[in-house]
Amino acid sequence: MRNDQADRILDLALEILREVPADGGEVYFQDTHESSATVVDQGVESVEAKQERGAALRIFREGRVGFSFTPDTTPEGLRRAVEMAVTILPYVDPEEAATVPAPETSSFSWKNENPGLRDVTVEEKVDMARRIESCALRFSTRVKRVRESRYSDVWGGCWIANTAGVRDGYRFSRAVGTIELAAAEKEESQTGYGSGFGIGIDDLEPDAIGIEAASRAINKLGAKPAATRRTDVVLDPDVVAGVFGTLASAFHADNVLKGKSLFKDLLGRNVARSTVTLVDDGRLPGSMSLAPVDGEGTPTRRTLLIDRGILGGYLHDHYTARKMGAGRTGNSQRGDYLSPPRIGTTTLYLRPTGASRKTLLGMVAKGVYVSEVMGLHTIDPITGDFSLGAMGWEMEKGELVRPVHKMGFSGNVRGLLDSLAAVADDLRLFASGHAGSTVLLEGISISGS
Repeated sequence: MRNDQADRILDLALEILREVPADGGEVYFQDTHESSATVVDQGVESVEAKQERGAALRIFREGRVGFSFTPDTTPEGLRRAVEMAVTILPYVDPEEAATVPAPETSSFSWKNENPGLRDVTVEEKVDMARRIESCALRFSTRVKRVRESRYSDVWGGCWIANTAGVRDGYRFSRAVGTIELAAAEKEESQTGYGSGFGIGIDDLEPDAIGIEAASRAINKLGAKPAATRRTDVVLDPDVVAGVFGTLASAFHADNVLKGKSLFKDLLGRNVARSTVTLVDDGRLPGSMSLAPVDGEGTPTRRTLLIDRGILGGYLHDHYTARKMGAGRTGNSQRGDYLSPPRIGTTTLYLRPTGASRKTLLGMVAKGVYVSEVMGLHTIDPITGDFSLGAMGWEMEKGELVRPVHKMGFSGNVRGLLDSLAAVADDLRLFASGHAGSTVLLEGISISGS
């Protein structure tokens, strides 16, 4: 997408880069605006706003890459940043695959921005946070305390160009609503969290966000310890999003090259049950991570990581694609202009196996529904080992009958993938950028009382 200011900065940076004795260079320009409003008991706790505007530059010379950044996008500021990147080059180990990314073309037409978001007033932001809180409190008298109700947004754009001919960019906007609260009954207290997002403030549903948090907290009240046994387990979409979001780094090609992935050397081999098809999609409509190009200007795309149980590929940037003789997947990401691009997932999700959520739940005569897990950090992307705590519900004849807690299940990700029997068609996209559907696991050992 064209932008006069960005075009001037890209043109100026490219002119300076071409003066440097090197194999080529790259400039990334970011101009984003973030704000938030937090309320508690309808009172304003904080209102914040910031702008991030600056350029990142990379110099490529004989397999070495020098990186620098600057908030000063004047000719003098860009020139100093280029000079800094050049001074770094002698201290970088050379890699034959480290070259300037060549351009690729691809069309993209999904709506990714609501220009009206930049005109939302502080009063409107505070009001949205208050509405979310009010909806949660009205849902039940058992909701006793709201820890934080928050509205936040970000809008702006990113543009990139290099001396090999890459030139692209895009504008975007996101509005997010979240709430954390506590519900109580007698001497017991439980917490709940809810969230929602869209490209504009009008896309948020304060009722849904507040009710989700209140329901999650209330549903945990009165939970009893689960019994130790081997049983069928259903995972909530939020749990699935967390598990696979944590596991995602095992599919990053740079980790595979470093031997830091349980999927190293398994390309083309069976790594899961045939019901498992895992996709990373940078162009999934409605996703928090929706974008036409990645941090190197490579078009985003849909990548099959596991195809009906077979490991089909990894997530690549330009360097790893050249190093491994693979195609780029559009997964070079930048959190901001202050750091170089790194491989990351866009929207990772499991393809449905043809069952609705209701049908999937009906497949469970007796089992456990896991609505929340603790200890996601224990999932080791190198060995695949994990040990999770959990809360949820006992299930009978497809129904959630009574809340349970103090559950635990541990094992290895490969075993988890082998037990995955069905994926419902209720895919949910989360503000975290992750995605999840209701999933059925067969024959899982859980520990409890």
